Amino acid sequence: MCRWLAYSGEALKPAELILDAQHSLVAQSLNSPLGAETVNGDGFGFGWYPEGTKAGSTPALFHSTEPAWNDENLRELTNSILSPLFFGHVRAAGGPPIQQTNCHPFRYENWMFMHNGFLDGFAKMKRDLTFSVDESLYPLIHGTTDSEVMFYLALTLGLQDDPIGAMTKAVQRIEEVGE
Repeated sequence: MCRWLAYSGEALKPAELILDAQHSLVAQSLNSPLGAETVNGDGFGFGWYPEGTKAGSTPALFHSTEPAWNDENLRELTNSILSPLFFGHVRAAGGPPIQQTNCHPFRYENWMFMHNGFLDGFAKMKRDLTFSVDESLYPLIHGTTDSEVMFYLALTLGLQDDPIGAMTKAVQRIEEVGE
């Protein structure tokens, strides 16, 4: 199981939560007693909206297949920027390969998305779920994870206009296909 965090509030250096806090994301990646894996070292992702960003702006992303605790670039970035809204994710690959395109968060225009957990039986559902994604969005799916397909399915179902309704419809579609 992956570990993640999302922050929204007064602009701060993301390192305060990702690296420095007692229960920082990096600390959790090294000791995850509640997950299926005790260490989450199969890559990470960090996405942020820089301080002063206007509504509707595209967030910045950084992904790596290195363990988060061993990546100097993550330290540099999270100590050098200020952000009022950011996501961080560390990965314990349970199936899809370890590659940058499988590291969260995923981005589409001004939206970022993360999903913690997995869709049981995704390999059997992948084709049908992927075909449920709007054909104009399909080429934007670069990885092989259930999370990325879920994100583009939610976009197909209206995420940009009705986030709660679109996520509800996406989960319903996943449940239908899973039956």
